[in-house]
Amino acid sequence: MANPDLIVYNGRVYPQLSTESRVEAISITDGRVTKTGSSRDLLKLKSASVDSLDLHGSTALPGLADSHIHLLGYGMLMRTLNLSSARSIPEIQRMLAKASSTKLRDNWILGRGWDQEMLRERRYPDRSDIDVVANPVFLRRICGHVAVANSAALTAAGVNENTPEPFGGEIERDSIGKPNGILKERALEIVSRSVPRDETEARQALVVASEKLLAQGVTALHCIVEDEQEFKALRELKKEGKIEQTIYVILPLNMLDQVSSMEDELGAWANGFRIGGIKVFLDGSLGARTAALGHPYDDDPGSSGMLTTSREQLSNLIEKAGETGLQLCLHAIGDRAVQLGVETLNESLGPRDCRKSRPRIEHASLLSPDLIKNMANLGLVASVQPRFIYSDNWAEQRLGRDRIQYLYPFKSMLRAGIHLAAGSDTPSDDPSTAEGLWSAVSRPGLSPSERLTPSEALTCYTRGAAYASFSENDEGTLELGKWANLTILDRDPFESPPEALRKLRVVQTIVRGKVFRWN
Repeated sequence: MANPDLIVYNGRVYPQLSTESRVEAISITDGRVTKTGSSRDLLKLKSASVDSLDLHGSTALPGLADSHIHLLGYGMLMRTLNLSSARSIPEIQRMLAKASSTKLRDNWILGRGWDQEMLRERRYPDRSDIDVVANPVFLRRICGHVAVANSAALTAAGVNENTPEPFGGEIERDSIGKPNGILKERALEIVSRSVPRDETEARQALVVASEKLLAQGVTALHCIVEDEQEFKALRELKKEGKIEQTIYVILPLNMLDQVSSMEDELGAWANGFRIGGIKVFLDGSLGARTAALGHPYDDDPGSSGMLTTSREQLSNLIEKAGETGLQLCLHAIGDRAVQLGVETLNESLGPRDCRKSRPRIEHASLLSPDLIKNMANLGLVASVQPRFIYSDNWAEQRLGRDRIQYLYPFKSMLRAGIHLAAGSDTPSDDPSTAEGLWSAVSRPGLSPSERLTPSEALTCYTRGAAYASFSENDEGTLELGKWANLTILDRDPFESPPEALRKLRVVQTIVRGKVFRWN
């Protein structure tokens, strides 16, 4: 065997999280794991040309993945108005006035993060609220499924009383039929298409976002791409070596027709970059009451949310995606949306083809026992966001006491045999994997019967994420021959009380044998 490039030793190294068995050391050659064992045995392989890394007793896990992230959205959140701290509409107005003071009149003001549940007024801001500035203004709710635009933005996008309602979206209107600035689901696209794009800014935002995630121990990203510009920037940055993580790209539906020209990057890793999936929205979000439920919202009996794709459209998309080889990634939060996805996949593909193509249900938030059983029978993957457990502290208001027991039923899903992949949905929520781990294990505010063990939760961020991206031969564990991606923590999560899990700190990250140290 050739001499290794790097020996990582004197640590608590967990090659496979499902067993919780550990070794002291690992050797790495050409970015892949070549041996695991005791520090004494592996250090015998060390020669003058071999680097070594003393972990000083730190804990090393297989590199953590984020299986559902809007990387550009996260990067732009740091460059535009972050409204997550706003507690009233006047506060949002003051933030807009401050932003406007540094811009020309025709410059757009973009923002994200407002949440009506956190505002004193307990309502959505509307056009009249944000007409306090002359600039075009477009502010997304924290979930990204609702936004408010001011008069200048609506005019720039050509939205008026004659604009037709898009299927799967809503343009809210006042008593005389004039748009009030509130846009839901696919109606957002009408305005977002008019927002000027800056390629340089997008590249910078992607790099900054990836660096921040690397410092949190995230070595693999399943990127939900918004448009062609983001895709091209992400691909070029990866080729240039400016993004370290492996990138599994999930394309937007509007790029499906372009897939035939992407054969070189479709389904196979090219320098840690791979086009894998296509995202289809079936509904919206619980926070915006646009997730499609089987029964009305408990706090809004007149609404059951909305489906954003019809059964016929979904059947056609399943067939078209099958021709390209892309993995279907169906955004479905409410039980009615999940049911639509499960039934249509069963009709179009059946269990055999589903197990082969591994369709994903993104979020899969509200699931009855029957839905869980049907998902398992088809072999579907659930891409879940554990931090939502903590963030959705208003969930019982939306669903009521009877339905809340079926929200985020991770334990039941695992018992049924569903493959779970964990992510953050950043910028809709905190990207911290420590926060996600803690939420899955502690389940604050929800029934403890669905709590995961640290081993189960971490497996969702590693082996589960690898399975969800057809990457189990390359990542997800530290078995021999796999990429040497490691997340190194300041303490052992298997020996930490649940409350301490959210305080876990990443001290080093290794991506394909390349070491990054954090203070």
